[in-house]
Amino acid sequence: MSSHNQICQQLEQMGFTSLEAEIYLALLTKGKQTGYAIAKHLHKPTANVYKAIDSLTEKGAVEFTTDKKKSYFACDWKQFLNRKQQQFNDTLSNLEDNLSQLDNPVEDDEQVYQIAQVDLVIEHSIKLINNAQHLLMVEAEPDALPLFKDALIAAADRGVEVWIKAYEEIELANMHVVVRQNGNEIYQRTNDVSFKLAADGNSMLMADLTADCSGVIQAYRSQSALMAMSIYSALLYEITLTELKKTIPNGDIESAQALLNKSAHLHPISSENAVFQHYKNKYQNKRDVK
Repeated sequence: MSSHNQICQQLEQMGFTSLEAEIYLALLTKGKQTGYAIAKHLHKPTANVYKAIDSLTEKGAVEFTTDKKKSYFACDWKQFLNRKQQQFNDTLSNLEDNLSQLDNPVEDDEQVYQIAQVDLVIEHSIKLINNAQHLLMVEAEPDALPLFKDALIAAADRGVEVWIKAYEEIELANMHVVVRQNGNEIYQRTNDVSFKLAADGNSMLMADLTADCSGVIQAYRSQSALMAMSIYSALLYEITLTELKKTIPNGDIESAQALLNKSAHLHPISSENAVFQHYKNKYQNKRDVK
């Protein structure tokens, strides 16, 4: 995409019409012109050009001379962008104030949502990690971890117990990291970048991104207690089994037993931990129905 086309596209994203973007850019690059000269230069109907110029004047992007033969010129682009930035910030601040005053009923949200944009995948992943209070299970390929590594570190620092299945050696303080044997060979069998997250049995997210993390192949999130506990349990057993597959064949029964002892409290039903308590309480009213 040429610089000209890119600038026009960006101006359109700011609320300009296609013609307004062309006129503004023409005035920036060609200097002061009459409306007729602009229409001739752009090969556009004169009436449409004058209408667009009036709109640009209202937007504060174009000014005009007061002489008999009125000419138009583009406002300094730095001043214009600064003004638009300030207007946007003011609008955003006012909107935040107004929205905060609304009554937002808490919904019993048990739906499964598909996520189609990478930025939303990352946003929801970080939110899930930031909201974790007790237990967090993670399975992530090497290129996925940087997307939410800082959030994981913050979670561990505030006392969340974090267990991670990784595919190559990585240093993460205050977390239980289990590395998949021959992990490099495993995750390189596809060009995808995948990861799964489950927090406290009340939220889960799984995603499969393109190799450059610019596109979503598939991604889902849910706060269903049933689904969240199921994904949590699946990740728990996946992490545990990954480590046991290394220790048991090597005859290291002592390490295997130590792992089982260390992870015993993580099993939802047998330990009745926070994951199980959330699941149990979530559906208690439905169990009481006779």
